[in-house]
Amino acid sequence: MESAVRNDLNDLEDDYAELIEPLLEDYPYIFDRGTNEDNDPYSFDKFIKISTLISSRAFEVDAFHENALVPFADIFNHKGEGEQVHFETEFEVCDACGALEYCEHQYLDFLENSDEEHSDDEHSDEEHSDAEGENEENAEGEWEDAEDLSEGEDEDELDEEMALDTELPDLEELEAAGVNFWDAEEDEDKKDTCDMVLDRNVKKGEEIFNTYGDHPNIALLSKYGFCYDDNKNDYVSIGEESIVDCCLAITCEILKSKMPEASNEEVEKAAIELTRPRWEFFLKNEKTLCPSAEGEEDQEDDFDNGCQDDCCGSDDEGHGHEGHDHAGHGHGHEGHSHGEDHDDEEHDDEEHEHDPEGGCCGSDDEEGGKGRPYFINSEGLFEDKLMCLLHIMFVSEETFAKFAEDIENALSYFEDLSNSQGENKTKAIVDVKRIIYQVCRALCEFRRLEYLEDGEWKPIEQEIEERKKITDNMRKYYALTCRIGEKKIIERAIKYYGDLVEEYSAPVAEKKKSVANKKKPASKNKKQKL
Repeated sequence: MESAVRNDLNDLEDDYAELIEPLLEDYPYIFDRGTNEDNDPYSFDKFIKISTLISSRAFEVDAFHENALVPFADIFNHKGEGEQVHFETEFEVCDACGALEYCEHQYLDFLENSDEEHSDDEHSDEEHSDAEGENEENAEGEWEDAEDLSEGEDEDELDEEMALDTELPDLEELEAAGVNFWDAEEDEDKKDTCDMVLDRNVKKGEEIFNTYGDHPNIALLSKYGFCYDDNKNDYVSIGEESIVDCCLAITCEILKSKMPEASNEEVEKAAIELTRPRWEFFLKNEKTLCPSAEGEEDQEDDFDNGCQDDCCGSDDEGHGHEGHDHAGHGHGHEGHSHGEDHDDEEHDDEEHEHDPEGGCCGSDDEEGGKGRPYFINSEGLFEDKLMCLLHIMFVSEETFAKFAEDIENALSYFEDLSNSQGENKTKAIVDVKRIIYQVCRALCEFRRLEYLEDGEWKPIEQEIEERKKITDNMRKYYALTCRIGEKKIIERAIKYYGDLVEEYSAPVAEKKKSVANKKKPASKNKKQKL
């Protein structure tokens, strides 16, 4: 949350310095700054308030207007699911004038493109003619007059056809014929309006909701000034450095059992040498191993990234929410302003740049950054990409060698893992999964430390009771709402991966009994846990 707010403020500071301050300095006789900062109507603080009010209510109208205020469209509150109305507009318009239909700008673009193509054709013809001999040029010269004549006739016919097509009818004749120039049917196809479309039945007196998008609570609170309980788009992030450290620690434990006489320094060095190529392999082949579904790159907080047909995901149970009343808060929408780009960075599929000095994969990071984050979704499940990464980190050396030899071997491994649906588990697979779930549980427990108060974990029920007493302080109320939601995710994740660690640590006979008695959770996406 702090990072998102900080990024928003940095953007606003840049905008104010680049756009507002030059105007204030150049036109002091128009913009009266007052006698001090407190009564300055054009101060940075005022700019922040106005920008927030506008951006939280702005819609993405079309390619010409971009983000703009739309009267009456911003009166609807947000609902995460089951909303009744949607904002609709014709986005593809001329980005120079906003015309819905063919305009002079598009015609000029057409001419420019035609000239470029014509120039390319002429260049190609010149190269071809230069390669021909003088005899062929003379022979062709005998036919020049005939060709010119033919081309001239074709051009005359084309001009006549164009003249007929572009000749405008006489207005007086049209009026005399009784033509209605304001025929409503002609305007039906012109969608030069922004529409709020009702697509669900509503009862008399029922509040009608819009949706501002699939945003987690930190985005809703940062952009629009509210949030709510059990937001299915919520998540908790785990920094890349924490994952690196955890993988190295587990690898060191494994190597110590194999190298009992080695010193800690030797074990750590061996762990880095073992870990680095696997991490590099994942980063290099991430898009192949975990391809995103079509259009998913533009979705902001999506946890259903496709990894070999969701082979690395898990069951989607879904959770409801109380629908806390947030009337009176800013109602921004999909076409947003400040902070959106930074918010997206957290779920961005940007390609990770590996540090050749080893800063991200086994040694100290000079800048102390967390690297790219990975996420636990609202159900307490790590995203597919992390599960895929952990498999690569902990498969046997023989299996990883096959991955490195041919990426198709890795794809086959994950496909077989997905198709097996937990059946016919070999000892190697069981061992790998147990280590992976141990890492996941350790990461969750490490993240849990950040929510301790005086070294203790305050029960969520107690947090909820405390929140009931501060309904007059909405800032604190919503801050607690975000905190409660994140703590719920962490508790779910610790329980989920803790249960899996126990399952994969049990003897084979007990494990089969446990699997047989285990109730299968409801699933929308039918994902299989790896």
